[in-house]
Amino acid sequence: MTEQASSMVARVFRFAPETAGMGHFEDFQVESTEPLSVMALLAKVHEIDPTFACRTSTCFKGICGSCLVRVNGKDVFGCMTLVLPGETVVVEPHSKFKRIRDVVVDFSQPLAVLERGGEQ
Repeated sequence: MTEQASSMVARVFRFAPETAGMGHFEDFQVESTEPLSVMALLAKVHEIDPTFACRTSTCFKGICGSCLVRVNGKDVFGCMTLVLPGETVVVEPHSKFKRIRDVVVDFSQPLAVLERGGEQ
């Protein structure tokens, strides 16, 4: 008897500068019987739709910060946040940085500057 694959749903934010600040959410069903990090989930979404922009190269230790995203309304390290089979997660760009495209943000300004009230 083989174990039947479960799935998870990634509801991801889609944004492009040419949309004049407007964005929308798009749902992707990803098959997995194991928990996935948000970054691994986003990489699978990118495999399904190569036009989806996300960062997938990270340290996977919560140190470099290139995986910062907003998941279910909370800013988190995507490499350290797990999604379980059967779950639906909402993934948006990190709230402290300027959006570039989809869930990719501009990290050119250090977060400390933004937290002190610097421009986004």
